[in-house]
Amino acid sequence: MLRWLILSLLLIPLFDARAAGDEAAVRATFAAYKAAVLAQQGERAADNVTTGTLREYARYRELALSAPRAALEALPMTERLQVLIIRARVPAADLRAMDGRRVFTHAVDRGWIGREGVERSELGTVQVDGDRAAARLKIGATELPVDFEFEREPGGWRFNLIPLTTMSEDVFKQLARQNGVSENEMVMTLLRGLSEAPVDERLWDPPTP
Repeated sequence: MLRWLILSLLLIPLFDARAAGDEAAVRATFAAYKAAVLAQQGERAADNVTTGTLREYARYRELALSAPRAALEALPMTERLQVLIIRARVPAADLRAMDGRRVFTHAVDRGWIGREGVERSELGTVQVDGDRAAARLKIGATELPVDFEFEREPGGWRFNLIPLTTMSEDVFKQLARQNGVSENEMVMTLLRGLSEAPVDERLWDPPTP
């Protein structure tokens, strides 16, 4: 019994040190991602997001190139918007030459990914659970009930952007209800607000091969 007690006392500081190191690494990852986005440095930003995030951008690319209107309408509003933004902003010939990482870096390079939001964002309380971590979003001195998610991957901690897209779904649905419009009409309204060039209903159809 005494041996186990001594062993436990020796191990507790080791676990505490690892937890503190993980928290610091999570904060460093977010800081690096934020700096890259604000500087519009796509490759640096991509180095700090999860492989799952980049796979999702590969899926958006495939949908932008090939999905018919019916397939897009079956997607959540947030995904419809992501796909249509890519169609509106990236010529099909350029998109065909890209993979998911290149789509992501292209968007960061041009300031299309969250510059305004990330500029005000800081990490509040960080909770580490094995190879996953959740960090409260902090704006100024206030922690909000919103968690940023991180995953430990080979090479270190990475920021998972996909849950942020999912979080927006309820907000978009509520906006559609409040304005008395369909989901597709709300998607187009949001798209027009984000697009530099005029967009119309033809965007729902995939580009010609």
